Amino acid sequence: ALESIASLISPLLRPLMTTGIVIVFAIFTLLQREDLRNRLIKLAGSHDLQKTTAALDDAARRLSRLFLTQLALNSGFGFVVGAGLLVIGIPSAVLWGILAGILRFVPYIGAFIAAVFPLTLAIAVDPGWSLLLWTAALFSILEPLTGQMIEPLIQGRSTGLSPLAVVLSATFWTALWGPIGLVLATPLTICLVVLGRHVENLKFLDVMFGDQPALSPPEIFYQPMLAGDPAEALDNADEFLKGKPLSSYYDEVALKGLKLAQVDLNREALDA
Repeated sequence: ALESIASLISPLLRPLMTTGIVIVFAIFTLLQREDLRNRLIKLAGSHDLQKTTAALDDAARRLSRLFLTQLALNSGFGFVVGAGLLVIGIPSAVLWGILAGILRFVPYIGAFIAAVFPLTLAIAVDPGWSLLLWTAALFSILEPLTGQMIEPLIQGRSTGLSPLAVVLSATFWTALWGPIGLVLATPLTICLVVLGRHVENLKFLDVMFGDQPALSPPEIFYQPMLAGDPAEALDNADEFLKGKPLSSYYDEVALKGLKLAQVDLNREALDA
């Protein structure tokens, strides 16, 4: 009997121990948050408290917005999945809805993992194909709708990351730390981008991964001309003119872009 109990409990010991360690660290971190913040400020540079505090506030604001948005979206996703499965007739629909909301915190693959359980159950309880097809249709429609339309619309620029940076960060941190890296990829990259915005020596991080344009509007006007691609300059002009008059485009973009050309002409950097 003892051997049976030991064989049953032993696979659970490692995850339970890890969970306990995480809980202990979380409690002590929350209890000592002011002291830890002050120590971090000291390490980052107490000679410029304004800049260090601004960086911490910026990171905290972006991360809080990200986590709250994810919590709201994933809770709504789980509720709709549970309601849909209940209407379709899948047993334990509420359980699968809760599981879908929790698993969607894992980027990209969480919703598809959550779909495996109700799909398997649909095959088991229905001799035909109707339950399976309705369940597959529910996840196939709901996940792209949530991930590709609702989520970008709600989050907008709150994270401060470019779309390519999100994909690259997920690839890098997953290769480095596995599934844990996939979960933490976006928060970690947000912190790096915030550092790039407030620390001059790390500015390249903001340029590479941030959502702000790397070039100014006059530079965006001038560069396609140098590359022999005036069509791109016209597209940029059309985008600018959606919100401002033509005279503003001349004053703020075109004339300043021509000044850049004049500088290159004066130093004989332009060919015929």
